[in-house]
Amino acid sequence: MAGRERKMKCTRCNGAMVYERFQDMLQLFYAWRCLNCGEIVDPVVARNRGTEKKAKKRVMG
Repeated sequence: MAGRERKMKCTRCNGAMVYERFQDMLQLFYAWRCLNCGEIVDPVVARNRGTEKKAKKRVMG
């Protein structure tokens, strides 16, 4: 848990985020949830946003 203790800020509203356990119909997973706006960032979302930023950099120059 040492890696998860760092403070995270929401990219949408700059609010505080907490690391929580979530469950869908098939699996259990952990993700960051913003206390202000409810934004949820799991590893899949973070990876997809990273590739999105790289694509924008290539297009813009």
